Amino acid sequence: MYFPDDPLLAIDPIAGSVPEPYRQRMVSRFDLATTEPNWALGYVFDIVLRGPDATPLEA
Repeated sequence: MYFPDDPLLAIDPIAGSVPEPYRQRMVSRFDLATTEPNWALGYVFDIVLRGPDATPLEA
């Protein structure tokens, strides 16, 4: 799982092995509701196990 705007994402071998439409599913999303001011930024990782938006897995 990765963070948005990570400059190393473009050269990461694991991220590079994932096709582009799915690569963005590995990038977290900033979440103001879980951020704690002056202490921590909050991010959300959505992993979907089943259904049309399921996160791709190896067979």
